[in-house]
Amino acid sequence: MLSDQQFQDCLAELTTPKVEDWELFLESHGFRIYRKALPTTALYEYKALGHYPDVPSKLLADVFTDLEYRKTWDKNMVGFKRLDHGVIHYTTKFPWPLSPREYFYELTVHEPKENHFCVSSQTVGKTRAADGTLQNMYSSNNYKSMVSLVPSSMTTSASSSTLLTVPGTSGAAASTLSLPTPGSHKVFKLPAVNKSVRVEEYRQDVVMVPSEDGKGCHVWFGYFDDPKGHIPSSIVNWATKSGIPGFLKGIQEACLRRAATQRGASSASPAIRDRPSTPDSGIEA
Repeated sequence: MLSDQQFQDCLAELTTPKVEDWELFLESHGFRIYRKALPTTALYEYKALGHYPDVPSKLLADVFTDLEYRKTWDKNMVGFKRLDHGVIHYTTKFPWPLSPREYFYELTVHEPKENHFCVSSQTVGKTRAADGTLQNMYSSNNYKSMVSLVPSSMTTSASSSTLLTVPGTSGAAASTLSLPTPGSHKVFKLPAVNKSVRVEEYRQDVVMVPSEDGKGCHVWFGYFDDPKGHIPSSIVNWATKSGIPGFLKGIQEACLRRAATQRGASSASPAIRDRPSTPDSGIEA
C-alpha cells in the first residue's frame, strides 16, 4: 500500500498535478490519464487525475472493493476467489485471441480521515522499484509455488506528517494523515497455474477524497502491471485506450445504480433508517 508520504503526495497532486515526466495519454469522463515508460522495460505505468461530480468518496470506495457486485458491471471480469491470509485470486479477460490473466493480490483499504480513502492492490511476492529493477519479496526460489507476504493487519505509523490541504478543506481544517506500516510476513502457497496467464507484477492505488460540495469526489488513480507474453504494442495501446475509459464510465454508472437502489430500499422500508450504521460498511480489507 502507499506510504504516508506517497499518500500525501497523491493528495497534493489533486490540487497541483506533477506531470513533468509523464505523457498525456488520453482524456475521458472528467479524467486526464498519463503514462510513463518504466526504465529498462517496454512497459508503462499509468496515473489518472479526475473528479466524479455525482459519486461520493464513500460510495466509490464501497463499489471499488465489492468484487461480488463487480460481476454485474465489469464485462471483462471472469471471477474471483478469496484465499488464505486475505489473498484474492482474480481472473480477467484479455482481447481475443489472448488468454485470460489471473492475479493473486492483497487488497488494503485505509481511511486516515473521515471519507478520505486509500485503496491499494498489489500482487503477492514481487514488486518493482522506482529504477525499474525487480525486487523479490518471497522466501522461496520458486515464485510459482511459495511467496511471503505482508499480512492485512497493520500497525499504525508513528512518524509525524506535515499538514496538507486537500480539496474541499481549508488550511485550518486540514489534519495530519498517517498510513499503516507493514508488520511481519507470512508464507502463502499459490495454487497451480491454470489455463490463464499468471500476472506476477501488478499494483493499483486509488486515493478518493470528497469534493467541495460533498456530492462527488476527487480521485487519484495509479496503475501498473506486466501482462506477460509478447503482445504487440498496437494491441496494448488499443486495449488501454478502450479499457480505461470503459472502466471509468462503468464504475461511475455502477455507483449511481447502487445509490439509486439504496434510496429505493430506504424509502420502501423505513425501518432500515432506524438501524445503527456500521463503520466502513461494504469495504473489505
